[in-house]
Amino acid sequence: MSTVAFSRLDALLLFGLGSLLSASASAQIVETTITARPGVVTLAPGITANAWLYNGTLPGPTLRVTEGQRLRVRFVNELPESSILHVHGQPVHQGMDGMASISRPETAAGQEFLYDFSDLKPGTYWYHPHSEHHEQLDKGLYGPLIVEPANTTGEPAFDYEQTIVLDEWTNPLGGTGFTGHLVNGNASAGAYTIPAVNGRRLRLRFANASARTSYVIALDGHLMEVTHADGYRVRPVTTSALVMGVGERYDVIVNCNNPGVWSLAVSTFQARSTTVVRGVVRYQGQSGPDPAASYVPPALSSGTLLDYAQLASDVPVTPISASPARRYSGVLGMTMGPSGQLWTINGQAWPNVTPWQVSQGEIVEITWTNTTMSPMHMHPMHLHGHSFRIVGTAGGTTAPPTKDVVLLRPAGQPGSTLTIQFTADNPGKWLAHCHDMMHMAQGMMTSIDYTGDADGDGLADSADHDPTKAQPVLLVADDEAQFRIGQVGALGFQWQPQSVATLYVALSTLPAPVLLAPLGELELDPLGMWAIASFGLGGASLASLPYAIPADPLLQNGRFVLQALATTTLPGSARFSNPQAFTIR
Repeated sequence: MSTVAFSRLDALLLFGLGSLLSASASAQIVETTITARPGVVTLAPGITANAWLYNGTLPGPTLRVTEGQRLRVRFVNELPESSILHVHGQPVHQGMDGMASISRPETAAGQEFLYDFSDLKPGTYWYHPHSEHHEQLDKGLYGPLIVEPANTTGEPAFDYEQTIVLDEWTNPLGGTGFTGHLVNGNASAGAYTIPAVNGRRLRLRFANASARTSYVIALDGHLMEVTHADGYRVRPVTTSALVMGVGERYDVIVNCNNPGVWSLAVSTFQARSTTVVRGVVRYQGQSGPDPAASYVPPALSSGTLLDYAQLASDVPVTPISASPARRYSGVLGMTMGPSGQLWTINGQAWPNVTPWQVSQGEIVEITWTNTTMSPMHMHPMHLHGHSFRIVGTAGGTTAPPTKDVVLLRPAGQPGSTLTIQFTADNPGKWLAHCHDMMHMAQGMMTSIDYTGDADGDGLADSADHDPTKAQPVLLVADDEAQFRIGQVGALGFQWQPQSVATLYVALSTLPAPVLLAPLGELELDPLGMWAIASFGLGGASLASLPYAIPADPLLQNGRFVLQALATTTLPGSARFSNPQAFTIR
């Protein structure tokens, strides 16, 4: 890139900088950094394993915000390969969905990306990679996200809480060779302990972060009152055991009225008579031994499992429609392809699929049917960018439960066919897929493509990298080699055809983004930003901006931030792009 003379865009920008004097950072912004890097974890005394971790812990750090706050996550990739961050279950804008090649490119090794989440829904969620390197979740990259409701009216009363993240560990990176299952990163020998106080109400937030395993959970000596499913409130239902497909979350209340030392026991769905991992609930003042790791509570082996049919929403929801605008059928199957086994939706394997088209505001119905019969062939079907309502439950048509994952049982069993409805209210191109990572990696994924142009920027929703924000999108490659000294690379830029843009660089950013309406948000420190290139898009909406990094060792590890300002046919004449950090390796 070469320095160029200031353009009329520079004059426009400088004219707008006067408003910075009176601008203030929003008190509702929560900033955090998540760094993915290799590490070592202790799964139990004397049992360690090599892992890939977020901020060095397993699970990764709990991100906690309040509804209405804006969460900005600086994701730093210190892994030896590209990665990406997906917030599971939150209906985020597509540009922040963390889906390789659809929202943005993956973040190259040694680089970073700023995730900016607003309008987060309250409840229990989790984050993980959605990388084309599908095994990254198995290596330890996952963590909880808790969004507290701004209005707690009607929320269940509790005295204290504990998040419980379940995972199976296959030891993919070596170590001492432990293979098994984990509760909050602990094997049974590590006895993850949850303190209990007699007479108090304990809220447990369960999340299944495994790559492949559907679990059954029971707390010996206690019933569980289910209050939330996938983050959304349901009318309280009492159960002795829960089944959880991959990606599902349930919040329960436990009345701590049975002092002792109890097993929070977990089995697989297919083998309920074997405890594969357990935590320990220990009441205050109790000094007895932990329950045996192999102990199987009666509720685990034979207790009645919570069923979707028992659920009803505890808050107002869009009713089930007798005449949805579109109906789709998703038949889940398996076949053999030229390179081996494929898992399919309607006989098609990703990426060779026919997208399901929807339009803004429509009610869309999908009926999932599992035609695979093995007990191992359960399919937790997940929809990105939306939550959905389940048809045929205790909520009837007026209060259906809201979720983002449903577990399809094997063919021929109750629950092998399920119907859902969702409101098409988040334009873009969205994935619907099985959350069994092997099934997804081998094809069980399709897309839901919006028609139209919701943000009015002239770019079709299904092709726009940010279809709900009328702003240019600046992209960097997922190839680590393009960031090395002495190498060449290219930036990507998406915006309106015939527009002209100026690219700026700075060594630092503002403490918080500043809105310069109608241009958008300025991220760079205006006292240290420089225009380094101007370019035009011509007749296309995508531009490639080649660059060469000088072979100067002094540049190594230099970090700077890019942001562009481009002309537009929209009111105000220009728009800021997203910011994008760039570190020379």
